[in-house]
Amino acid sequence: MIENLGQTINEDATNQMEQIIKKIVDTRTKEISIIIHKIQSFLKDDTQELTDLEIDDILLQLPIVLYDAMEGQEIVGMQSDMATQLYKQAQSEAYNLARGTISDKNAVADIKTRQQQLEKILFDRSYKIIKQKFEMAIETLNAVKKVQASRQQRYDLGRFSNKF
Repeated sequence: MIENLGQTINEDATNQMEQIIKKIVDTRTKEISIIIHKIQSFLKDDTQELTDLEIDDILLQLPIVLYDAMEGQEIVGMQSDMATQLYKQAQSEAYNLARGTISDKNAVADIKTRQQQLEKILFDRSYKIIKQKFEMAIETLNAVKKVQASRQQRYDLGRFSNKF
């Protein structure tokens, strides 16, 4: 019974952390997610191919949104760095104030810096998720560029073959 209570508390804490991370990530990647989901909906519709106008729209929008959003990524990175420094400082202070053996001091410092550890984890994970989303958005942009280049080759071949 007590094990189940501990597990429930851990699940609640994990869920809270997930929600905080999701909020941080969503505020920094909202516009990119909208564009990526729009592309995804185009691809799910097998009845039609993306029009040239839709491809051009993606090729113009995605880099602009990425440009603006990269600042947000770096702000979260800075918050992650600050959380790391605050954690190290708090742990050092707690260690210096603790009494006992080295193991005792480490244990006390660990317990007294749990909040700073959690903040560090929140910003570290948020930064990594944001970075991965941006990397995938860049991959998507490159894939759309390839589709555009392929279409342009087909159009050029079509025009060239009609002349002979």
